[in-house]
Amino acid sequence: MFVCSGNICRSPLAHAVFADLVKHAGASDRYLIESSGTSAYHVGDQADLRMRQTANNHGIALDHRARQLIHQDLEEYDMILVMDRSNYAEVRSLASFQSLASGKHYLSKVRMYRDFDPSVRKGERWAEVPDPYYGDTGDFERVFEIVLRTSRNLLAVLERGDAGSDVQENG
Repeated sequence: MFVCSGNICRSPLAHAVFADLVKHAGASDRYLIESSGTSAYHVGDQADLRMRQTANNHGIALDHRARQLIHQDLEEYDMILVMDRSNYAEVRSLASFQSLASGKHYLSKVRMYRDFDPSVRKGERWAEVPDPYYGDTGDFERVFEIVLRTSRNLLAVLERGDAGSDVQENG
């Protein structure tokens, strides 16, 4: 599960890029891939037009409709990958509450997405995917580059089965 604020820019792009990489790797049967937002502002909306155009320019179809993260997602998904510190705090809050309510442990599922970015220096904490919403075309392109690089490495790490060992912990 990829998570950003409104589920119209960063997380649907990560969802679409990762799904495309998984498909081309012939691994679609091994992954359940989705994205959501921490807020309900855009529920039901298409991804931002600029993000759809950027993805399309790179051969990625982005046909997602925004949805909000719900507590059942914590149960269903093995990893909740968030785009920035604010999302991290909000999702960990939900995970803490749900862990207390259910007796299950969800906090370990919540990770910073860029923990899987090979360009982030080892030991660097809190690398974020910048929100391009108020930016220009170049900002959307930079986010695409971050997402592609990070998703490629994420898939490689998951396929090796060492998602816990190659990344930093953001406690």
